[in-house]
Amino acid sequence: MGAVTFGGGYAMLPILRREIVEKSGWMAEEDILDEIHGSKGGFYHHFDSKDDLLREICRQRASASAERTRERLDALTDPMERLNLVLRETMPFMPEDLTFMCMLMPILNRTESAAVRVGYQDAIAEAYAPLLRPCVEQLTDAGTLRPVTTDITAPALTLLNDCWYRAALLFIRDIEAGHRTEPAALLEILDSCRRCLEALLDAPYGSVELISLEAWSSFAEEALRRMRWAKVKA
Repeated sequence: MGAVTFGGGYAMLPILRREIVEKSGWMAEEDILDEIHGSKGGFYHHFDSKDDLLREICRQRASASAERTRERLDALTDPMERLNLVLRETMPFMPEDLTFMCMLMPILNRTESAAVRVGYQDAIAEAYAPLLRPCVEQLTDAGTLRPVTTDITAPALTLLNDCWYRAALLFIRDIEAGHRTEPAALLEILDSCRRCLEALLDAPYGSVELISLEAWSSFAEEALRRMRWAKVKA
């Protein structure tokens, strides 16, 4: 990237602080710097705009998440377990995703940030397609799955991207309303995605497993704790 031109290099961090830290209270300035794996000096000189920075963070996070999943796949031998691992970790609600999502969620429902969200969803699809495709092919060859099309990778990833986005919006809405997300509301979103994936894959009923309510509750509670901590620190 070229030299910073968005109001000068030192304008960038205050803008992100105002939009993410002060407006939402979801994370602190140090968390933003951690996300780009750099110092303030590097931060000030590598991005032309706030959205450029956010898109690059999204690209890095999608790539790192897929690499983490690839390493975990090596420990699994059961084909269905391998598929479910990929499906589950495509959605950014793992403990390792918490700081990143505390940064991303406050801007997800803003019209002006749609390009950042779409960019992240595209990055997820690009990073996870090479992991998902062989898992589906192995189960198809074994007769466990009978996908409705030759390559269901793209539509499956679209479903997963829509699922985590709807869950994140639900969480944001409930936080802004001052209460916790009801498990039944989240379960409705997850179950809808699960049933669509099973239909797309022609998989046995109940064989597709996404994030559990217990895992979501743990993620949500820690996000709430981070939010309170950031507000106090701010």
